[in-house]
Amino acid sequence: MKDLFMGAAREIITPKVGALLYGYVPGLHSTKVADDLTATAFYFRQGEKEALMISLAVCQINTALSDRIRDLIEEKFNIPKENCILAAFHTHSGPNVAGTEGWGDIDRDYCDEIFIPGIIRATEAAVKKAERVRAGVSKGESFVGINRRELKNDNKIHLGQNPRGCFNPRMTVMSFINDEDKVVGNIIHYGAHCTAAGRNTEISRDWAGIMTDALEKENGGITAFFNGAEGDVGPRLSNGDTTGDMSYVKEIGEIAACDAVRIFKEIKGFYPAELKASQAVIEILLKKRLSKEAAKEMYEVYKNQTVNVWGMTRVHLEKVIASYEEGYEDKESIGILQVVIGIGNVFFASTPFEPFSEIELRADKMAEDAEVLMLSNANGSEGYFITEDALCRGGYEVNMWLYKDIQPYSDDADWHLAMSTAEHIKKVREC
Repeated sequence: MKDLFMGAAREIITPKVGALLYGYVPGLHSTKVADDLTATAFYFRQGEKEALMISLAVCQINTALSDRIRDLIEEKFNIPKENCILAAFHTHSGPNVAGTEGWGDIDRDYCDEIFIPGIIRATEAAVKKAERVRAGVSKGESFVGINRRELKNDNKIHLGQNPRGCFNPRMTVMSFINDEDKVVGNIIHYGAHCTAAGRNTEISRDWAGIMTDALEKENGGITAFFNGAEGDVGPRLSNGDTTGDMSYVKEIGEIAACDAVRIFKEIKGFYPAELKASQAVIEILLKKRLSKEAAKEMYEVYKNQTVNVWGMTRVHLEKVIASYEEGYEDKESIGILQVVIGIGNVFFASTPFEPFSEIELRADKMAEDAEVLMLSNANGSEGYFITEDALCRGGYEVNMWLYKDIQPYSDDADWHLAMSTAEHIKKVREC
């Protein structure tokens, strides 16, 4: 096996104060910077094979924008875009680079002046800093997350805390040391929304920023957070909610920091690791769209809505109605691009969704001897990816799932995503 080389680098991508923040409602402007937003690049090379993972302290990245940036990286650095993952933190205390209906347009000036140039600089620096490394990995439990689909006394699902609901407590820390046994980089993987700050107007990486800073201070290696399957998982705040203010960022961030440092210290040893990378198309089955009559009837309820999931529903219904007039024909499935990057027996699998935590757990079990670390909001922004059992209860995530595209996904789409991810990883391992 050839030597593994890795370079890690970071650039600041903080927007100007006064810029619009993304999440909850449009029109929310920042008033100060609590902590800088970052683009942290991990470049890997082994022989002729190259791969790139970039952690971005923003909420979500528009799929077309993500594709454009990956194309640009390939053009400038000859790193195959098929081996490149751009993954978002999912902090709502940052700029809009998603452009979702109901949440406002992409901040294009920010993208062109700060976001994209920062990604390019971080990548260039990571490539230049590449040195021979060995990898070490450890995993442990962290309870900074909790299922957020709370069933209240009205028998409806609300965004809150559900201690009986599914969530994945696994936190994984992967570290890399050079020939002098110095830590040069750390990756922390965990699945939970970075929403402890709520609708505050301070720019922030939220709780994950405190965690990454703490591990970086502990061992000196550039540290990045990669968010796992967090669709139904919020931060376990002491207020019993999924949002708070900046004091809750500190509260939950310090707990996460202690967990990350503890898990790092449990790494048993560092070893030469094999690099693998692959891109595949995952086919997700689709259901038929609403009838034109049903869409028109429902549109009367939502026709004046412009914000959040209600605005998204209005736009969805407009698209469905227009599809009948434009001769659209129902499709059986849709292809979703997935990039898998394997380092030793650990496999990072991108999804452009916010998958429910159970999907990652199932994919990990299906892949058998490999450790599957699913990534949310990676190489795109296509909304929530729910489990079939959530349909009967409904709720915020389910409504967004049902009313995002002209045709909704099949009821058992969660099984298809888990199984296809596991099969993709099995093929990568065999290469």
